[in-house]
Amino acid sequence: MPSAPLPIAVIGAGAIVRDAHLPAYRKWRLPVAGIFDLAAARARELADAFAIPAVYATLEEACAVTPPPVFDIALPPQALAEALPKLPEGAAALIQKPLGLDHAEALALAAVLEERRITAAVNFQMRFTPAMVAVSEALAAGLLGELLDIDVRVQCNTPWQDWSFMTGLAHIELPLHSIHYLDWIRAEAGLPRAVFARSLRHPDHPNRADAKSSILLDYDRDLRCCLSLNHVHRWGPEHEVAELRVEGTAGAAVVEMGYLLDQPAGRPERLHMTFGAGWQEVPLAGARVPDSFAAVMANLQRFLAGEDERLLTGLTDSLATMALLDACMRSSDRRESVALDIPHAQSPHSQPKES
Repeated sequence: MPSAPLPIAVIGAGAIVRDAHLPAYRKWRLPVAGIFDLAAARARELADAFAIPAVYATLEEACAVTPPPVFDIALPPQALAEALPKLPEGAAALIQKPLGLDHAEALALAAVLEERRITAAVNFQMRFTPAMVAVSEALAAGLLGELLDIDVRVQCNTPWQDWSFMTGLAHIELPLHSIHYLDWIRAEAGLPRAVFARSLRHPDHPNRADAKSSILLDYDRDLRCCLSLNHVHRWGPEHEVAELRVEGTAGAAVVEMGYLLDQPAGRPERLHMTFGAGWQEVPLAGARVPDSFAAVMANLQRFLAGEDERLLTGLTDSLATMALLDACMRSSDRRESVALDIPHAQSPHSQPKES
């Protein structure tokens, strides 16, 4: 956590704010100065529940607070183009993923943020879950050796029907769920040469663009990367699966993403690793909800204070993820492989990371 936490203004009062953002800030003593939502009653309800001192009547009122707080922009992607230009110059903001609806919009939003000198991070909080932090540290230390295989398999029942803002979106599964895997994979393995992706509808969600995806990432080296994701497993929890596997030349890791199982209750996140002499379970402290939501805000605040050298999900980093996401969405629409139209990087474990 930052040594001197800055006040936060939360923009948006939806379920993710109620269930993750505000519990995280309360647990880790990150002060929330105020909250705004177009549904004023919903903002007031959360303010009462979490002892938030101010409910802003408008976004403009929130942006007029001096000195500016750190903004937590917890809005759907289609609302960012209207909201971000209103942020005060020189402010800092943590922005809900995805950064816009596609790569072109992400570039336009980034230009607005840069013109207004706003220090911005995107809420790719999966990088900060206990298990993924451990796997990333093992990769960085060379404990797993050269990456050979990344496999993500999800068979669960995600309550898409609970999020009304998804109606009308051209893509759902890729930008609102699998973007987390794509972001972590890109951060650890670099950008692929090309992608093939296909997202499909399900009759249980007739008003949603899709509910399941298959994704292949094609690298210029012997790295197999495959994602198989079905969010409409209707047949009970006994055979639900939410697993991320990483294999290298020197070791392997298996992450059980329990928070996706038995929804809404969920199960604990679990991590098993081997370095060639048998498997062991790695003890984990904390959970994705709420702890990773506090951690991504902490990284932004520590970066502002000079306590962290790197903003892990800053604009340059997030735009690379948006380019990968955009290629996957275009691949799904075209039903063909799509090459990345920006220079692809080698694994970050074979070169210095950008500061």
